[in-house]
Amino acid sequence: MGPADSKCIMLVDDDELIVKLLNLNFSPCGYRLVNCIGGEQAYKMAKECLPDLIILDIMMPRIDGWKVLQQLKGDEKTRDIPVVVLTVKASPEDRERALGMGAARYVVKPFNPSDLVQLVEELI
Repeated sequence: MGPADSKCIMLVDDDELIVKLLNLNFSPCGYRLVNCIGGEQAYKMAKECLPDLIILDIMMPRIDGWKVLQQLKGDEKTRDIPVVVLTVKASPEDRERALGMGAARYVVKPFNPSDLVQLVEELI
């Protein structure tokens, strides 16, 4: 059994293509993947499945990643789950905001999938 076996990653993005791409990258590693399209269900799903790590988009309609991150970090059940923010927002202010809110890492799209897999492996 490898380090990824039975580890669960929750993918939160409103772009189904990004979610599919992430699935293609993480599935061969043996992770269990929970897909969440958009931010509306993200916090509820995270509380139910308690993933080992969450990859979270910021720019989503209705409930954005900032709100989801705030909900996750404000709840003792989900507070300690590492969150990797994956976003097109490349400004240093956004990076500082995300890390200040408790995100473990901040990755800007477009991203290198193998780098992201390696980063996740370091975190879980």
